[in-house]
Amino acid sequence: MRKKIPSNRSGLIAIWAAMLLSGAALAQTGSAERAPLSVGVAQIPPFMMKTSDGRWEGLGIELWRELAQVMGVEFEWREYQSLAEVRSAFERDEIDLLPGVPVTPEHEVIADFSHPYYRSGSAIAVSTKHEAHGWMGVARHIFSSGVLQAVCVLVLLWIAVGIALWLCERNRNSAVASDGPLRGVEHGVWWAVVTMTTVGYGDVAPKTIAGRIVATIWMLVSIILIASFTANITASLTVGALRGKVRGLQDLGAVRVGALAGSASLDFLTERGIAARPTQGEREGLQAIVDDELDAFVFDRAVLAYLAKTQFPSQVEVLPDNFDPYYVAVAMQPGSELREPIDRAILQLMASDSWSRLLASYLGTGLHGGE
Repeated sequence: MRKKIPSNRSGLIAIWAAMLLSGAALAQTGSAERAPLSVGVAQIPPFMMKTSDGRWEGLGIELWRELAQVMGVEFEWREYQSLAEVRSAFERDEIDLLPGVPVTPEHEVIADFSHPYYRSGSAIAVSTKHEAHGWMGVARHIFSSGVLQAVCVLVLLWIAVGIALWLCERNRNSAVASDGPLRGVEHGVWWAVVTMTTVGYGDVAPKTIAGRIVATIWMLVSIILIASFTANITASLTVGALRGKVRGLQDLGAVRVGALAGSASLDFLTERGIAARPTQGEREGLQAIVDDELDAFVFDRAVLAYLAKTQFPSQVEVLPDNFDPYYVAVAMQPGSELREPIDRAILQLMASDSWSRLLASYLGTGLHGGE
């Protein structure tokens, strides 16, 4: 029996040693699993922005903070100078994920994406001060090129009808022919004007059959012309007052439009034959709208909405049209185990009121692709 005791003690010692080693291994494994995730960030407003005091904020930043809290994971920021640098670091496997990246074929090659949380694209920014507001707006519409062209046509018609009336009445109507040809035509033009406006003073009236035929035709034509002229003026004033000069992509060909130099928005307009003035910055384009140097500025919807809310409140608005669209999502390393929990957390967040408040805090209360 005594010979077996040492053997039993050795067995117990071996068991305890194995348990301790297993515990240490498990502790090391748990420590590795708890290692903070590395999250790549760069200045990409309004999704990622660094404040003057060194804090990171933005739609993508706040989204990831919410997701990390739901998932119960720790993380640390890895800062880069541009999206290109972040992409390079991502390809070198230096970072685990990016909180706000456009879902494009080029990015899909190097990353897996979560469910998209925002739908963006090119949009149109215009001034909130539509020119049709107030009496100055009415005056601009009345004296617009279209109205002036219509008035010129009316003047030519008055002269033509005045000459026709004089030719028909010059031999039998002293009210038209008594003062010579020039004065007779003048009387005829006067009669055409007062007849069209239904004033009809009666100082000039046709007496011949030919003159009365001319008068009858002119009166019928006048009714149509006055009705059409009035309808066009009213429609122009009403539409301008309600919606402004630019209402969508179809109006850009007839107005002064700008786009960021080298941007996809500028290429989009050029491909469609829309001449656009290149600008060196988004703020420069919006300022040109405020200064009445441009009628519209085309760029990324999220950026325009953010700038309109934060830097040009009550001066610039973004129209609801969304063209050349793309989606924004969280990018992860290919085959990452984070994809499923991130997808669940995103769906949970977007179903809550906090997502609407988050969108409104950065992009205002207008229409957004993520809503």
